[in-house]
Amino acid sequence: MADNSAQIAALRDAISQGARRVVFRDGGTHREVEYHSLKDMRDTLEWLEAQQSRKSRVTLAAF
Repeated sequence: MADNSAQIAALRDAISQGARRVVFRDGGTHREVEYHSLKDMRDTLEWLEAQQSRKSRVTLAAF
């Protein structure tokens, strides 16, 4: 699963500036997304943060 930290930061920054277009840069890749609404941006941010927190959970089993 990919690390979404850069996407989360870029999306938060765009939301705080009132921008609907977000530029994602990760390594050598460059991608732009223009969202239809602030709600779409918040929904995406919520989803990315949920994915990030799921990835950080660790389950251990002891027998």
